Amino acid sequence: MNDKRTSFRAEFRDSWRDLLSPLTGKPALACALALMATYASLDCPEYAPVLLALVLVSFRFFPKSVQIAIAVTMAIALLVHEARPLNGNLSEPPAKGCGIIEAVLPRASGTAFLVRSTDAQAYRTRITEKRDLPNLPAPGDSICYEASWYPVTPPTVPGAFDTQGWLKSQGLAAYGKFLHWDSRRGPWIPERSFFNFRSWIKSRFDDYLTPSETGLLLGLLAGDRSGIPEALRSDFQRSGLVHVLAISGFHVVLLAGILMIFLKATRLPHKAVRIVAIVLMFVYIPVTGGSPAVRRAVLMFAVPQLGTLLQRPANTFNSLGAALLFILIPHPGELWNPGFQLSVAATAGILIGSKGNPLKELPDFLQKSKLWSKLREFVIDPTYVTLCATLATSPFLIHHFKTLSPFAWLGNIIVVPAISWGMQAGLFALLSPFDLLRQYFCYAASFFLRLAGLFTRVLSDSAEASITVGPFPPAMLLPLGALFLLFPLFRKNRIARIYTFCSLLAFSVLFCIDSYTRIVHSTWALTAIDIGQGDSILITTPSGKHILVDTGPNDKRDSGKDIIVPYLHHTGVLRLDALVVTHPDADHFGGSESLLKMFPVKEIWISHCAVGTQKPDWQDVLRDARERDIPIRIIHRGFRWKESLFEIEAVHPRPGICGTAYLKSDVLKVGHHGSKTSSSPPFLAAVAPHLALISSGRRNKFRHPHKQVTARLDSLHIPYLNTAKSGTVTVTFSEDSVAVETMLK
Repeated sequence: MNDKRTSFRAEFRDSWRDLLSPLTGKPALACALALMATYASLDCPEYAPVLLALVLVSFRFFPKSVQIAIAVTMAIALLVHEARPLNGNLSEPPAKGCGIIEAVLPRASGTAFLVRSTDAQAYRTRITEKRDLPNLPAPGDSICYEASWYPVTPPTVPGAFDTQGWLKSQGLAAYGKFLHWDSRRGPWIPERSFFNFRSWIKSRFDDYLTPSETGLLLGLLAGDRSGIPEALRSDFQRSGLVHVLAISGFHVVLLAGILMIFLKATRLPHKAVRIVAIVLMFVYIPVTGGSPAVRRAVLMFAVPQLGTLLQRPANTFNSLGAALLFILIPHPGELWNPGFQLSVAATAGILIGSKGNPLKELPDFLQKSKLWSKLREFVIDPTYVTLCATLATSPFLIHHFKTLSPFAWLGNIIVVPAISWGMQAGLFALLSPFDLLRQYFCYAASFFLRLAGLFTRVLSDSAEASITVGPFPPAMLLPLGALFLLFPLFRKNRIARIYTFCSLLAFSVLFCIDSYTRIVHSTWALTAIDIGQGDSILITTPSGKHILVDTGPNDKRDSGKDIIVPYLHHTGVLRLDALVVTHPDADHFGGSESLLKMFPVKEIWISHCAVGTQKPDWQDVLRDARERDIPIRIIHRGFRWKESLFEIEAVHPRPGICGTAYLKSDVLKVGHHGSKTSSSPPFLAAVAPHLALISSGRRNKFRHPHKQVTARLDSLHIPYLNTAKSGTVTVTFSEDSVAVETMLK
């Protein structure tokens, strides 16, 4: 018995040692992983036992020098974390203040300035000048101002943009607009030269390219994405190619390769070429805004170059570890930045995948085939790389966005090469000494960028371009990510086999328990989505079908694209079984067109009164539905939609008559956002609801809900909730209870 136990322990140690073998000889990567585990444990103590246990178990299998390095790294992490300044000390800065301009950011709606205060309490703000003035302050200038700060409130819709989180991630105390300001010339700072350099790049393209093409090239080469049209950006995002627009490893590798070619053409010594290339790439970091992805990519380029100079070749995994240490030690908060997580995960996935590429073991006769070589170069290898990056980033994409893009692999094959050629043509246009050459290179860049934009639009113009996956808790996504890493080792490693089996068993049990709970304790829910001055209600049936009633307005923002679709993804809705438009007023159907483009809809329900309504925007929605082969069902009194334990019945309108019907109900959605001409006392008495829901915008110009309506509700002792105050409201009905949950408490 003792011999078997000893043998098992020895086999377990060997399996663990084999599992850690990729970290052998890569001390920087081992230290980076320990650093991330320490930061994550400090910020999320609930995960500390597992993360720190993995570090401690792995610790004993490393050489002593690496053990010392890991211990020092973890100690540094503790010190840096404790010394990190706390956020939220400044609730809102004063309206008047003085400061130094750190950066100038051209935007579509004006020019934004990052201002570092010179007051007693140091803070940073972002203030926008919306007027088109000829002379604006430059980075380094001093400025005294009076500003109007935009209100910062918690998200009122699940999955909506988190303004507070964005301010925190950017290190800003507030953002707003100038009322008036006065500036004076300040000393030179590097950002002034970088800003002028970006302006020079723009001027080189403006002569021969359209504003949108100039904006796209400026975003690709210099990191300024303010000129990229919103529609184009949305197309790239939906098709899973938004990473192409953000300066990242793809751009850095491309530019570094071109730079090395140029420098070698100057006949400089090889050492000088590498030194100059390293210096120029480090200068490129602040030119593009210094995002973590750029810093990581530049560091991964610099480390191997330095290793070659010192005659100590660097490993790509170790280079990644060194880049992570340089980024995370001074800035622990970057660990939680979605862009940082996706960039690192994609890089790690590609590196790991390239090591275990099954195409390397193909027969010789196939590898020698020219046809196979071309097919592999242009189709198979890009598809495999995309698969590796997608698998590695999928847990983070699911966690942050609840979506995956099934067409991303096709986009990477078609769109990425076109973007690459467009970037190269744009770079040659910048470097061309003659206007004629610059003109032709700009025309070439225009052709490739338009081609990329066309392909992206075709890919994104499908409701299935972005599919809902999840939501799943981090406690499930983390083991899933580890499963992707260990599954290739299933046949070779005992621990990998045990982990894979246990993970699949655990996921199966959780799925069965969840399915059983839904069947035994069936519920249905009604959610009033806070879309401002408009209506949008999601009905979820006991069987999990989803019916959306109205889509809100499309005035200051598109409710469909900006609010409803993110909400549907966030809550795990795969498709809408029906879209109901109660009547063709803009505040009820405004978000429909973007919703039909971005989300799968099985059919549309409207009344016969709406079919003939000749409003151009409304007719565009009906035309778009027909082009997408979405059935349009005419609803009238007597229509019924049934499933087990649930039924929807239409009580209005009667064919040919547009009158009002009364109905007793537990919950009432107050008509016309609470206007005084709706919800009459006889109507409220006839319905006699236990709860009334009002959908209105904050500080709306109509002052809805009207005081007369709320007074009527109070007089009849009907409690009510207003989305303007409570945010999104969800009412869940079970067999014996009704639960009400509001986004804002």
